[in-house]
Amino acid sequence: MSLRAFLGDPALKNETLNRVREGWEARQIIPLIYLKWSSGAGVASLAGTIAQTQDPGLFVTRTGLPLELALLCEILINTGITFEDDAASPRGFTMSGDARIWSFGMEWLEAIAVDDDLSDVVTGFLSVCLKQIMSDDFPLSANIDPAVRSVAQEILQLWEGESGGEPMPARAWRPVRANALRASEGSGDPAGYAVSDLVESLAWPRAEIATELPVIYQKFLQSCLQVMTATFLAPQDRTDWTQSQVAQRELRRVRTEPQYADLSDEELLDRHPEIRQAMRAPQQPEMAARMDKAKQQARAAMGPFLYQQMDGLLNLLRRTSD
Repeated sequence: MSLRAFLGDPALKNETLNRVREGWEARQIIPLIYLKWSSGAGVASLAGTIAQTQDPGLFVTRTGLPLELALLCEILINTGITFEDDAASPRGFTMSGDARIWSFGMEWLEAIAVDDDLSDVVTGFLSVCLKQIMSDDFPLSANIDPAVRSVAQEILQLWEGESGGEPMPARAWRPVRANALRASEGSGDPAGYAVSDLVESLAWPRAEIATELPVIYQKFLQSCLQVMTATFLAPQDRTDWTQSQVAQRELRRVRTEPQYADLSDEELLDRHPEIRQAMRAPQQPEMAARMDKAKQQARAAMGPFLYQQMDGLLNLLRRTSD
C-alpha cells in the first residue's frame, strides 16, 4: 500500500510535531507498547498522541505513516524507560531514562520528510535489526548458539534476494523454518533463548511479518532485558532465574506432547510440580524486588544496543527522505 507521510502536507507535519513535542517534553505522553489515546487527562501513548486516536486504521488515515513503524520506535523507548510507583505523582508512577532514549521520541518523527512513502521502512529494518543482533557488538553475542547464527544467515540471504527483486517461492522458506525450529529447540543456553526464539519467529518473507514485528520485537527486547538483569543478580538468584527459564522451555516442550493437548496450564503443571516450582522462584516477592533493582542496571547496560537500533531506524528514514 502506498503511503504519503503527513498526507503530503507540511502544515500537518508542523502541527503534529509541535503538539507532540509539547506533551513529550512535559512527560505527559507515556511510551507504551500499544496504541493508546485519551483526549482528557487519561493515558496516551506516543503513537496515540501523534494521530489522536487508538484506532489502527485511523492512525494511518490521519498520518500517512505505517503504524508498525510508530510502534517499533515507541517500543524501543519503552524498553529504555524505568517506570516506578510513586504515590505522590498524579499518575501514581514516574518515568526515568537517559537523554538519548527520550530524544528519540521526537528524532524519528523529525527525520520523516513530508510526502515520503515509508511503507518499506519496517521491512528494511528487519535486515538491519537482525544483522546488528548477529554482530559481536550485541551484548548477548556470546550466548547465541552456532546453529541459530547459521539459520539467521539463511534468513538474511533470502531477505537480501527479496530486496533485490528476486522471486522467493514459498518452498524456499520451508527448509529455513524447519532449521530455525530445530536450532531453537536445540539452543542449550538459557541466556540465548531470546535470540533463538526471535530467529524462529523471523523465518518468513519480510512482507508477511512486517506488521507483526512490533509484537515479536517487544517480546525479544524484554527477554534480553531479563537476561541482562540476571547478570546483575547474586549467584543464587541467578541460578534460580536460569532454572526458571529452563523450566519454561520444558513446559513448552511438554505442551506439544499429544497426551497433554487438552490440559490447561494449571492441570499440566499439577502433573509436573518440579516445573511449577522452578518457574515460581523469580516470582517470589523478595526475589522480584531484587530483580527490579537489578533491572535498572540492566537497562543502562542495554543502552548502547538500543541506541544502535534507533540509529538503524533513523538511517532508513533519512535515506528514504534523500
